Amino acid sequence: MKYLSTILFFTFCILGYSPAYAQKINGEIFIPLNDRSDIKMNPRIDTLDNKEDYEFKVRVSPDFKISQFLFEKGLATQNDSVLVINANSQKDGGTDTATLRVIVTSIRGNRIMLFQKQFIVRVPEKIYPIIKNSKSNIIMVNDKVTLERNNSYAKDLLIENHPFVTLYDNATSMKKIDVKGVTISLMEKEGKQYISKGDTLSADAIHELKKIKKPTPVYIRVDGQSGKTRKTVWNRIVVYNE
Repeated sequence: MKYLSTILFFTFCILGYSPAYAQKINGEIFIPLNDRSDIKMNPRIDTLDNKEDYEFKVRVSPDFKISQFLFEKGLATQNDSVLVINANSQKDGGTDTATLRVIVTSIRGNRIMLFQKQFIVRVPEKIYPIIKNSKSNIIMVNDKVTLERNNSYAKDLLIENHPFVTLYDNATSMKKIDVKGVTISLMEKEGKQYISKGDTLSADAIHELKKIKKPTPVYIRVDGQSGKTRKTVWNRIVVYNE
């Protein structure tokens, strides 16, 4: 049958696609109906940049029509004779794959065919924005563990090997503030404070923390200095016996 030997082809030009290297892509897409092969491209274009629009001029044999474009991991939009595809991989860096599928029917509607083309998608690593409303006055133990307000921590964190405390202004700049003193107060011993004049906990504070048997609220006060500016930060955590 002559329809089976007819080659349905698309001629397309990339419209307005200008990546950083300003390369313009031109070529042909065609679908050989006789052997139901995948979509062919000349020149061969196998790689797309993630989240970039590719606009194709589409021209179809008068004996056939395109019923639908489907683009895996992305969007395919047809507007008259223009097809736009945009890959939307959720990977973080590296490459992914995405398949363009085309459903073709004859004008008389008695033949329905599916053709496809697989692309490699280049995915750049995500560039993380500056944190808005970032946490401020960050207290850390041994410069490794952040003390989150009202979170629970095993007492070993605060009693083993004379732990030291660091203080940062906020989570964005992470500017370190010199620690001039650390004060520990146990809620169960209201009014009693265990004060250190440096960045380590005092021996008395460690002695009291060792006695904890059940989850106990503990207040930590850190006095710091940045240049000529003095800063005092209070934090409340819950300490438990592991």
